[in-house]
Amino acid sequence: MDNARLLSVTLEGFKSYATRVTVPFAPLTVLLGRNNGGKSSIIQSLLLLKQTLADPRSEVPIRLEGDVSALSLRELTWGWPAAGPGVRGPVFEISWESTIDVEAAQRAAGQPNLKYLSKHAGIFVEGWPTSGTLYRSVLRIVTAEWSGTTVIEQIRLTSPGCPGEPSLEIWNTVGSALCFWRDEPAEAIDVEYDHFIPYLHIDRRQVGSRDRQRAWYNAYLFLWAQPLESLKRILGDLQYLGSTRTPPPGLYPPVTVAPREMGISGEYAAQILHRRQRDVVRYLPALDLVNGTVVIPETVRARGLVDAVNEVLESLSIRAPLRVDEIREVGFRLLFGQASLQHVGRGLTYLLPFLELGLLADPYRSQDQPSDLPRVMYQAECGAYAHIAVEEPEAHLHPKVESRLAHWMVSLAMSNRQILVETHSDHLVRRLRGLVARAGAGSELERWLLANVLILEVAQDAEGRSTVQESHLTAGGRIGEHWPEDFMDESSQEDSAIFYAALDKRPVEDADVPIFLHDDGPEPEPLQ
Repeated sequence: MDNARLLSVTLEGFKSYATRVTVPFAPLTVLLGRNNGGKSSIIQSLLLLKQTLADPRSEVPIRLEGDVSALSLRELTWGWPAAGPGVRGPVFEISWESTIDVEAAQRAAGQPNLKYLSKHAGIFVEGWPTSGTLYRSVLRIVTAEWSGTTVIEQIRLTSPGCPGEPSLEIWNTVGSALCFWRDEPAEAIDVEYDHFIPYLHIDRRQVGSRDRQRAWYNAYLFLWAQPLESLKRILGDLQYLGSTRTPPPGLYPPVTVAPREMGISGEYAAQILHRRQRDVVRYLPALDLVNGTVVIPETVRARGLVDAVNEVLESLSIRAPLRVDEIREVGFRLLFGQASLQHVGRGLTYLLPFLELGLLADPYRSQDQPSDLPRVMYQAECGAYAHIAVEEPEAHLHPKVESRLAHWMVSLAMSNRQILVETHSDHLVRRLRGLVARAGAGSELERWLLANVLILEVAQDAEGRSTVQESHLTAGGRIGEHWPEDFMDESSQEDSAIFYAALDKRPVEDADVPIFLHDDGPEPEPLQ
């Protein structure tokens, strides 16, 4: 229950990110940009760290087999292929926030003298709240390749905002590691690694309680020991759904244990749904529209998984209900109405895994019997965040459903699911703009959207270097700091081209017949 969540990732030398680029994260972060611009590389940086932590061999610094696969570290490094026996690899810098249990840290440090801790380490623990305060941590990972072997060359831990800006660096050489506290060597502190996560140790029998290095080690226990465990949970529990889907079969074999994750292509979505169809999930229904006014649901619902999926489908204007059709001693089918998943449109096969993912990523950890909760109570008592990265969830969907996805994503983000979405959907982004424009001035929804929706445009220069530009929504429904190039201006440019081309045309049979500029269809429907 540490309320840990990602704040940003900084990339340097990773794929097309040649120079240092910081990518901030919000509860709902939308990645826009041209194909092959570097959007997926942002998600892949997190997946690379996730798959590394999942490797049972703790001595593996960076695992190059998995969702992100490479023949060598050089293949993931800007300027590939680099020559020479040694090469500087990518640099990853992760920023996150979490709470610190001060009393637990004191116990781990053996109830240290806080005055000596303040004197030698420069941190003033006596003034810290014992619980509830969020602290920011930053882990910098510098990789390299030495004679074909991937290594961690340097680790740096910092706590921005903490008085004195404490920092701990670890430099690794072949077979050894040396710690530095604010650039001073700490030879009495030993280092072990769980992949790229450092664990520090000190022999208290050899280092007295008033020794500076003892204070530095205790400062590590207070500042970073717990946040590093939180970071491991964030990365380990990160849920990812790629932009492709596995074609569904007509019949699925049952499984005795539900898969832990959906699979990058949604390949386990059916088995998870079948195995967990009666599991109760908590979710905030999609934002609603009543007489043109956007309404935030007031209740987080607790429903069985299939019922929850059907409610979300209906909110997206998809009327065919989903059900599980058991075929005794053979397997099961998923039916939308009377058609099996194999024979419905591709849009539903793309959409279903994302809906399941959002519903099952419920971070509320209460042991009480699941029941509906007021939204404000859920948000206050949740105590955790789930992290979801998804690519092109709008693929093969009707424009109206694409637009409605914005309602569902906002509701997910308002119920402690932190969403990172890569999209090419003009309709989805326009609906986000439409939601904030239609929200009442100063209303809860307007304040939330302005503060918690982040638009990132990813682009490449002529030399293939990726950059990221950050923008927020405005109260008037615009995108504030930077309008994404060649994205939402395409449709308006096409409308202008049609308008002026029509002015140049004349009726063939009767030159006096006027041109009606709106004779190409009905007036646009209001926001739905």
